[in-house]
Amino acid sequence: MQRTMQSDAAVFRTGETLSDGVRKIRDIHASFADVKVSDRSLIWNSDLVETFELQNLLGQALATIVSAENRTESRGAHAREDFPDRDDAQWQKHSLCWVADDGRTHIDYRPVHMYTLDDEVDVVPPKPRVY
Repeated sequence: MQRTMQSDAAVFRTGETLSDGVRKIRDIHASFADVKVSDRSLIWNSDLVETFELQNLLGQALATIVSAENRTESRGAHAREDFPDRDDAQWQKHSLCWVADDGRTHIDYRPVHMYTLDDEVDVVPPKPRVY
């Protein structure tokens, strides 16, 4: 999982690397069904804790790479080499991703609120990140 995320979902990505990474992470996520914990103790069971942590990380990795593949723009730390510019008209929204136990994913969106909760602070409008 770590090697796949580092190579296929690195900071600078392309649709091709992301697509390949989604396939690999789905396979890795599916292979988790074969994981078993042999230590049945309820005290200081590091095998059980590490298994829960791996299960959580697999879901997070899947949500991250599926969402990155879906977003066809560059914004913030998400840099698509095949889509180098921001696209506020299409992508100024929050991506939400659900991961089912079987690895199926569902993406939805919610709007970005461009207002503050009081009059003391002005809205900071988004701008292109340049290096």
